[in-house]
Amino acid sequence: MNATNPIEIDGKQYPKYSLNLAITGRYLGDGSSDACINLLLTPTRIEAGEVITAPEASISLLRGSLNEVTDPAEQAAIGAIQAALQNLLAEKGL
Repeated sequence: MNATNPIEIDGKQYPKYSLNLAITGRYLGDGSSDACINLLLTPTRIEAGEVITAPEASISLLRGSLNEVTDPAEQAAIGAIQAALQNLLAEKGL
């Protein structure tokens, strides 16, 4: 992923993020759905063909439940991910 605002560490620009995304979806007893979402973005740069990461500067976004998501940008991203996954299931006939 390309960083909107690259991070600078020790005078070096990290213009990318290595992405780790985990989503655990579940249904509740009333039939509604919920999810736990963990997003970890690790600053990354490529120099002379070598990938260099800065895990100590990683940014984590953790939401244990969808009702914790109040930011409109997060809501839009989650909606887009859900729609893309639902489309994938339909395309695969699952």
